[in-house]
Order: sequence, then structure tokens, then C-alpha cells
Amino acid sequence: MSNKHAKKAYTRAIAEYVCETRFSDLPQEAVACAKLHLLDAIGIMLGAYGAKHELIRSLIELVTESCGDGQATIVGSGEKATYPDVVMTNSVMANFLDFSDGHFRGGHINDRLVPVALAAAERVGASGKDLVTALVLGYEVYIDLASTLFGTVEPTSTRSPYFVILGALSGVVPAGKLFGLDVEQLAGALGLAASVQLTGAQYVVSGGHEKDLTVGHESRRAILSALIAEKGILGSRDILEGQRGVFNVLDAKPELPTGLGEHYRIVECYFKPYPACRFLHASIEATMNLKKEYDIPIAEIEKVTVRTNTSSSRRASYVISSHVHAIFSHPYQVATVLIDGHPSLPICWQEKTRHPLFDALLHRIEMVADPKYEAMFQRRSLEQPPWPAEVEVITRDGKSYRSEVLSPKGDPTNPLTPDEVRDKFSRLTEGVLTAARQAEILETVEHLEELADVADLVKLLVVS
Repeated sequence: MSNKHAKKAYTRAIAEYVCETRFSDLPQEAVACAKLHLLDAIGIMLGAYGAKHELIRSLIELVTESCGDGQATIVGSGEKATYPDVVMTNSVMANFLDFSDGHFRGGHINDRLVPVALAAAERVGASGKDLVTALVLGYEVYIDLASTLFGTVEPTSTRSPYFVILGALSGVVPAGKLFGLDVEQLAGALGLAASVQLTGAQYVVSGGHEKDLTVGHESRRAILSALIAEKGILGSRDILEGQRGVFNVLDAKPELPTGLGEHYRIVECYFKPYPACRFLHASIEATMNLKKEYDIPIAEIEKVTVRTNTSSSRRASYVISSHVHAIFSHPYQVATVLIDGHPSLPICWQEKTRHPLFDALLHRIEMVADPKYEAMFQRRSLEQPPWPAEVEVITRDGKSYRSEVLSPKGDPTNPLTPDEVRDKFSRLTEGVLTAARQAEILETVEHLEELADVADLVKLLVVS
């Protein structure tokens, strides 16, 4: 956000930034990142579709059963439904495997933004440049709001998945940009998107499928808000800074300018190499290190201790009854890696828990909130992400094996390379797409700036 926006109200300043920014304003590094994050989301959606889980199947059946010809395309199935329903369905798929990207300041991003941007682009016949611009702007607003809202407010103090407000607000950005909303309309759409979504985080404990639907509700609300604002129906245009706005509700005290347009923080985002909650990645990686170096026999393990920060240490389900439990359980992930040497898709939880040694091993894994890692969490930054952990394995003969990971693979300080992101896409879509179709999507996204109509990319995302 340039200095000319410094004295503007926060909501309007964001709207002006979005409306004024063009593709030619974006640095090449941000453009390259946006294409990789788009590819990542596409691979995850197709992978989730190919998993044929009953939740995905049921949702697609529900949104298509009475929609007539429909408006936008559901990834994978190719069926049509209304824009809000397609966005919800695609967002659920983009989040389902818990493989989506994110930023250390809060939550996941491409599972919220990419489905909105694809549907909006399909509606208006947008070009590849238009899509890239809309996505970059969405990322920048998401990270700006995450930093503003939760840079000082402890996320756990909200006692809910705090990013549910971020997904809806930032999702308005790509939709509004692609629809050509003006400043007043975009500010009003942000107001509409902040309409209440009551939520809890009980799924971390109980493994409920509300986790799967939450992201869909956010993205659905985002595109619906932009569509309504386009018709002139506006929400509060001071929804962020107003007396009873979002900032005051969360006791945030933002100061302008925030840096929008001065540097691009999409380059600070992580990609996930493992399909699990990001807070678990350090313990997964540490366990992989131990398995690779020592290959400790499972029957010889007496105890496993996972040390991490306080918030992360609470992710410790020992009764695994859904893929959601698997996503959020350090003990499940550590046990899986000790047995197999690597993590697996969370939908494989039933197969994993049937291993004859799994249950006994699971209950030998202890979680410890370590002051050292809690201090790192409180000082979290781009250089020190908030999820370090140490795993210690003690065998029956009293020997101790330790591995510490401070910055797990995928963070900007330990990044996935572009080729590794492309390999992730190929692995997720193997068996879902032909090799020829995989190559066609990779090529199209790589040269997205040259694409005249995003509908040509969307057509490639249908499984024949």
C-alpha cells in the first residue's frame, strides 16, 4: 500500500489498492509464485476428487441435483452448478487432504482463493494475466490482514479457527478484481463478506467433518458478496476499522500503511510437502530423519517424546476415527512415519491403524509443551516459523535417538523448489489424469500469462 493510501480508512485503502493495481505492476517473482500456488491448488483439488471420498461425492451430488445448466465448472467431475456452489465444492476439495499452502501469520490461502478466482475468471472470460493479478492481490490482502489481526492477538485466544474471517474477506479480492468492481463496490463487498460465520475448532479433538466444510463456506461467502455488490447492494464500507468492525472485535490496532504494493509477501508463503496440519510438519520431518538414519525396530521402542510449542502440543488425538483426526494428531503422524518411513494421505487412516503394532506404538508417544519452543513460537517470524519440534525415541535397551527440526521443508528458509511443487502436482494427479493431460496442465500454468481465456485451463481440469 503506497503512502498515498496512508490516511485512508483501512477498508477503503485495500479497495483502492486492489482496483488500481495492474499486471504490469507485479514483480516477476510474485507472478512466478502465483502460478506455482495455482498449480498446487489444482493438484490438490484433483487429488481429492480422485480419492472418491463420500463427503466429496455427496457434496457434488447435492450442488448439481437441481441446478439446470449451471454456471461454473466443478474441478474433476466437469459438472456445472451455480458460482457460489461450485466455489464451495472446489474449496472443500482444495482443503480436504490438508495439503494447501499458507503463511506463518495465519491459516491456508490457495484453498480459499484459487476456487474463487477460477469461477470468477470463468464467468467473465478472463485472461491468464487477469487471473494471476487477481490471485496475487488476494494473497497480499490475506497476508496483510493476517499480520494486522493476528500479529499481536494470539490466535488461540479467539478459541476458533481464526482464519475463517481471512478467507472470506480476501476471497472477495480476486472475485471483485475480475468482476471489475469499483472502489465503493469492493469496500462494500468486504463488508458483506464479514457477515457472521460462527465456528469452533472442536474438529481438532473430535475429528468432525465441519473442518472440511468450513473453507467452502468462506469461499462461497466471498464470491456471493462480490456478486451481490456488483448489483449495488453493499455492506459496511468501514467493516475493518469501524467502531464495531473487525479490528475492534479482535482488539487489533492497525497502523497504515501496511506495505501493500511496496513489497509482495506471496513470496513468503510455504508449500506443504506432507498432507497434515502445518504444526505437525516438524515432528513428521524429525521422525523421518530418525527412521532414515537409524531405522529403529518398532518392537524395540519403549517411548517416544514429541516436544513442541504449547498450541502445537495440544494436537494429540489418540483415538483416530476420521481423516480429520489423522490430519491434526502428532501421535498418529509420528507412529505412521516410524512404521512406514513417510506420512500418507489422511484418508488412509483406516489402513494405517490396522497395522498390528500401530495402536501400542501410538500410546507410547507423549506430547510435551517445551518452554524453548514456546519462546520461539512467541517470537515467530519469517526467519523463525512457529512450528519447531524435537522427537526423541527411547528403545528398550535405554538408548536415546533425537532429531530436531526448526524450519520444516516448505518454508521460505527451507523451500520446496518449483520442480518439487510440480512433482507434488504429478503425484497427486497420478491415476486421476493421463500423463498427457498432466503435461498439458503443467505447460498451460507455466505460460499462464499467454492464455487468452482461463476457460481453456478449466476445461483441462475435468477428468475424462
